[in-house]
Amino acid sequence: MRRVISAGTPGAIWEDFERRFNVQIHEWYAAIEGGLAHNPPWKKGPIGSFGKNPPFMRMKVVDDNDREVPPGERGELVSRMLIGPTQVNYFGKKKESSEKTRGGRLHSGDICHRDEKGYFYFDFRKGGGLRRQGDFIQPDFVERVVGEHPTVSEACVYGIPAKSGAPGESDIVVAVAPFAGATVDLDSLRALCRKKLEANSLPSYFQLVNDIPKSSSEKHLARLLKDEFSPDAKNVVVF
Repeated sequence: MRRVISAGTPGAIWEDFERRFNVQIHEWYAAIEGGLAHNPPWKKGPIGSFGKNPPFMRMKVVDDNDREVPPGERGELVSRMLIGPTQVNYFGKKKESSEKTRGGRLHSGDICHRDEKGYFYFDFRKGGGLRRQGDFIQPDFVERVVGEHPTVSEACVYGIPAKSGAPGESDIVVAVAPFAGATVDLDSLRALCRKKLEANSLPSYFQLVNDIPKSSSEKHLARLLKDEFSPDAKNVVVF
């Protein structure tokens, strides 16, 4: 195997993954309704990016008023075809179809940013970002650090409404699963997190599970973990 086709490789583990398996990642972005870009390894695009505008399409990152934002600033990814209208027809949902393509652009619902050279980066789905004390938290980086611990087989980071009640803020939950027949060493895991994570990225809770639920495409199903979460649950431990 020489190349891996991907749609969402976390930037925090991108290079480690390539080195470990001696492969190159070919990153893509695409949606059924529209929007398409890719970052082939032979073009040496930046780590974590899904590429630039293809020649037949224009993509932008816009704010809530559909105004393009500057490089480095997060916003919703929108796109339009250069030939023909941008159309979406959801069955029985005329209003939703019209809203999806307002202004002649397809609104993806994906929060992204671009760099000065025009490369795009996926951040999170609209409404799904993790924010703490005004900072956006990168779940993949927290998962990478937690996953480095020798007793942790896999980890999944998600947010719950902040105990402080601050609007839009989250407390961070890290669901951790041990290797078969092992137990997660929470004391040394806490020490690792304090050593390698910034204060704003430290977990609020550990949720101890046997394994992380996944979709058929191996995507973490954080919503299932969130449904089972309770601060008083026996498998939940305060950081």
